Amino acid sequence: MSIDYLLGGSLGGLVAFVFALPAILLEITEKGRVKEVPLLIDVKTIFGLKIRHKHEVFFIGLLIHVVMGFLFGFCYVALVQLEWLMGLHEPYSFISLLVYAILSWVIVGLLVYPLLGFGVFGLKEGRHVWMETIVSHLILGISLWLLVQYFQPVFFNPVF
Repeated sequence: MSIDYLLGGSLGGLVAFVFALPAILLEITEKGRVKEVPLLIDVKTIFGLKIRHKHEVFFIGLLIHVVMGFLFGFCYVALVQLEWLMGLHEPYSFISLLVYAILSWVIVGLLVYPLLGFGVFGLKEGRHVWMETIVSHLILGISLWLLVQYFQPVFFNPVF
C-alpha cells in the first residue's frame, strides 16, 4: 500500500476532527446538555440498537465523523490512483475535489447511512442531517485541496 493512501486518509480524519472541535468544546462546556451539536450526527440508533446515554450518542457521532473523514481522504487517493478523474484533467485540483465531495455525499446518503440504519441521507436521525453531511463533505473537499497544496512540490501549479 502506498503512503499516499495513508496520508490522504490521515489528512481527511484530521480535518474532520479539527472541524469537530467546536462540537467537542460545546459538549464539554455544556456538560452534555446540548440538544444538537454542529456538524455531528446525533446517533440515536445504529444497526437497530437504541443508544440511550447522551455521551454515547455524542462519541458514536464523533467516531463516525472522523472515520468518514478518513475514508473520504483514503478513497479520493484510491480513485486518483485508478485514474478516475480523466474527464476533469487534473487530480487534486479544486474542481475534482468538489466533484468528489458531492459524489461522496450522495454515496454516503444513499448507501452508507441506510446500512448503518440511519435511513436515506440520515433522515431517521434528524431533519437536517442531509445538510450537515453535505456541509461536512464540502468542508473536507476544500480543506483537502488546501492541504494538498502544502504537500505538493513547489513546481506544482494547481488548476482551478
